[in-house]
Amino acid sequence: MKTSFKVSIAFNLLILAVIIYLSIFGKDHVRDIIFKYVLEIRYQQRTSMFEACPVSKGAIIFLGNSITEGGNWDELFPDKVILNRGIGGDRTAGVYSRLDEVLRHHPSKLFICIGTNDIASGISQEVIMKNYSDILTTIRKKSPDTKIYVQSLLPVGKEVMTTHDNSKIPPLNAAIEQLCQQMNITFINVHDLFISTEGYLDPQYSNDELHLMGKAYLIWREKISGYINE
Repeated sequence: MKTSFKVSIAFNLLILAVIIYLSIFGKDHVRDIIFKYVLEIRYQQRTSMFEACPVSKGAIIFLGNSITEGGNWDELFPDKVILNRGIGGDRTAGVYSRLDEVLRHHPSKLFICIGTNDIASGISQEVIMKNYSDILTTIRKKSPDTKIYVQSLLPVGKEVMTTHDNSKIPPLNAAIEQLCQQMNITFINVHDLFISTEGYLDPQYSNDELHLMGKAYLIWREKISGYINE
């Protein structure tokens, strides 16, 4: 039997096993397993790395989940000192719990983008907004000279293979923007940069209907370059 044929059989058996597993345990169970890995293992790996790094006083920091983590912000803005504090799968509660590491740098500017995974985890908008309020209040208290920029959540694709609910993103963005207005914090709408005519993440910017390709980050860079340089 040729090797390629054996590989094909193995792959088909794997797909069949996944389908059977989903039919027995359901998508929610798979979601819980994914978030357990991300939040308990990946989260610890990333935060321990952040804590091991020296203080970079006055740096510009990007804070968020995998969308933030996926951007090479230091290369997109090579003339700036930038730290990437994105963790794939992170949620608002996770960001709040690791603020001390972020704020020890007393960043000159802090770009936040978080909340999509909260929606995917079934967390209510009320809880998300409470976490947002705690995050922004803590930053103001512990690093009052830091200029805060809150970036909107991005749309997701129509057929995204997770429990991300695209319909919940616009109302959450509206609530975040309102909170920013109340606190006199800059809100940046990056959502509309990547939306299709149908209201989903435009497929030209993503290959998995959730995360961004390089061309999207170039567009993002142009959107925020004025804030980076002000």
